[in-house]
Amino acid sequence: MAKATKTIKQKLGYKSAHRSYFAATKTLFNQIAAFYFEVIQAHPTILELSSKEALTALEKLTHTTKDNPHPVMPLSDVIAADLPAMFRRAAIHAALGSARSFSTHLEKWRKQKEKAQAKGKKFTLRPPVPPRRWNKSMLLYAGQWKERTTKSIMLKLWTGSSWAWIKCRLQGQDPPDGWDIASPTLVQDGHRWKLHTAMQKQFSRPAKVEHQVTRCPEVRICAVDLNITKHLAVCTIQTVEGTVVATRFIGGGKQLHGRRRETVGKSSTQPKQDRHHCRRRTGQCGLVGKDTRTG
Repeated sequence: MAKATKTIKQKLGYKSAHRSYFAATKTLFNQIAAFYFEVIQAHPTILELSSKEALTALEKLTHTTKDNPHPVMPLSDVIAADLPAMFRRAAIHAALGSARSFSTHLEKWRKQKEKAQAKGKKFTLRPPVPPRRWNKSMLLYAGQWKERTTKSIMLKLWTGSSWAWIKCRLQGQDPPDGWDIASPTLVQDGHRWKLHTAMQKQFSRPAKVEHQVTRCPEVRICAVDLNITKHLAVCTIQTVEGTVVATRFIGGGKQLHGRRRETVGKSSTQPKQDRHHCRRRTGQCGLVGKDTRTG
């Protein structure tokens, strides 16, 4: 089976009074992501775990529960807001993605530095740095949205003091039938907000081109060979077995080569005075273009 993926982008319609809710929710999301990035930097072995295992480890380190009353780095000490579990986990995954990317680039920089120093070369490339400013778009897991139709959707947003369900209008392409819809992403576009939804569709993997062609004896293949001496191209129609059915020669090759020499002469990086000297000495540089135009 093969898989196709695409993303549809829809504009959100909402009351002007609710615009600040989107910004507050994004700010809160990025604060959580930045906090978990610091947790990962303090516990780098988390990056060696799978995404699911890393999620469990980070929640154990930071989330206060009945079974875990005293976490090592409690999130509640930094962010007092009552966070929905899926909202927190979406921020954790965003932080994990950034941490893995930073770790990969840092390791690559270290290897480049070691390689340069081993050869006795000066290494001036600066090392990568952690994100200075967080501006992640919000991935909305189940529980952060509901009642989605072709015209509207309910979003759970942070007002600055509490969570509220806001109904938004959807404008743009509707999700096509037969596609599996993934969790949407809330994206800021200037002063407006959009909903980006990734979709997947499973379908039977098509056979290789060679197999598709050989199964149909009536198929004809057009083979084209370009820039052959005096011809621009030679086109042949062949059967599947390779028998030539028809051939066509397209002339104009000499004119093309002449124009190419003339163009190369005009765009040459050779100093201008040297090119003038070449023309005075041989008289050939200017004659190439004249012969081409008259021929």
